[in-house]
Amino acid sequence: MTVAGLMADREGLAGQAGRRASIRRELMRMPATPIAAVRNGERVRIQGQVLARGPLRTSPVSELACVGFRLTIDAGQQSPSQRVLEQEEFDSVVVIADGTGEAVLHAPFRLELDPYDAGSENVPQVVLDLAKQTGASLTMFGVLGQVAYVETVLQPGDTIMAVGRATVEVDPASRAATHREPPVICRLEGTHEPVVVADADEEGLVRPGSVTK
Repeated sequence: MTVAGLMADREGLAGQAGRRASIRRELMRMPATPIAAVRNGERVRIQGQVLARGPLRTSPVSELACVGFRLTIDAGQQSPSQRVLEQEEFDSVVVIADGTGEAVLHAPFRLELDPYDAGSENVPQVVLDLAKQTGASLTMFGVLGQVAYVETVLQPGDTIMAVGRATVEVDPASRAATHREPPVICRLEGTHEPVVVADADEEGLVRPGSVTK
């Protein structure tokens, strides 16, 4: 299943890096919980590496195999409400692992990931083709010089943090943490609010043996 969209956006591209940094600092104030220690019903921040589950898709600009991407284009129109186009495709389920267990993240997601690629010069043709959908007149000496894009890509192996409400349930298909406990699965579900997904440092990963009961 894919979460996909093509939409106008009023925020534009300016100031997004600062906003993401501010949000990340706010998220980091919440202590990280090892996946194996998550309790049912808690709002938690977990951290881990993205795992590949099922077929990957290809990002339109960087052409990378990924579990999802977001491409935002500023076509330089006069009205901010008309100039920005966003194309997004993400798996509705993303799986991460932290060394103590695995967690399943369920859409909808609030993506606060840093871009993989961005630019306003030598803009790729795929970006120009999408920019035309805003009604921009792409001439060599006109709006073309004002087109900017930002592409965010989430790949297997990327280290991310996720914040949301946890559901922990018995799952016979999962592997138990110890032989004394039933196998369980941890989920963060965007039922009442989107699951926040942001970049995290690998140094912050929880390692096996660090979970205390």
